[in-house]
Amino acid sequence: MVQAWFTAAHAPPEPHLPPDWRVMPFDSLDSTNAALRRIVEMEGDVHEGLMLWANTQTAGKGRAGRKWSSPRGNVYVSILVAAPEDLIHAHELGFLAAIAVRECILDLPRHNAPPPKVSCKWPNDVLIEGQKVCGILPEVVADDAKRNWIILGIGINLVAVQIDPAAYPPTALSLHNIDTTPAHVITVLTRELHKWFAVWREKGFAAVREEWLTCGPDKGAVVAVGLPEGSVTGEFAGLDEDGALLLETRGGRRRIVAGDVLFGDGSHAARD
Repeated sequence: MVQAWFTAAHAPPEPHLPPDWRVMPFDSLDSTNAALRRIVEMEGDVHEGLMLWANTQTAGKGRAGRKWSSPRGNVYVSILVAAPEDLIHAHELGFLAAIAVRECILDLPRHNAPPPKVSCKWPNDVLIEGQKVCGILPEVVADDAKRNWIILGIGINLVAVQIDPAAYPPTALSLHNIDTTPAHVITVLTRELHKWFAVWREKGFAAVREEWLTCGPDKGAVVAVGLPEGSVTGEFAGLDEDGALLLETRGGRRRIVAGDVLFGDGSHAARD
């Protein structure tokens, strides 16, 4: 059963969710993504909009299995989404989620301050004033009926996170005049996700891609990408139709489908 894997929360205030969504709140989990995967694989009776929410994680992870720091006071959720018929489109949810997080942040109340600059970093991160405030991890899982689902893991820093050493500088909402609670952030976030799920299904990835490009890097911005064979530097040339990063390099245009994006001379790598 679920309780065998983690400790139940002490009845925290619950967020207001879209219709048919359901939250399972916990005080501590190893990882919201890992716990939701176990529920899907072993229990099977699941539905889109099922969300696990933890106050803290003991083994939170980002892309490529990297550790995600999970102090209390931040948002750690994993949301179950019905996978598209063709799993080649599963990665598109990462772009969709980044847009939803950005809109969520801009919708939150601020202390008599102008809105901060909130941007998206390829493929799945959200930045405030060039510093990382959110990481997103989509993962595919199949239930016992062989139905495919996507677990959409989202971590948002509400309070400052100390990382030593910090490969990429983190930030938090509280550092940008946004004073809120995890429950309120989840309320606004799920509303935006629900909206963008509908856009994605009705209009396809083209609509998501178009919106992402309005808040991604400026055309011509110098970007470096960490690849297994080393770093490649060039100018941002947009996204291909499938979301691949397009980079103009001295050797010509490169199409990159996986890698760690770095900025400027590549001295700061993204924290996942």
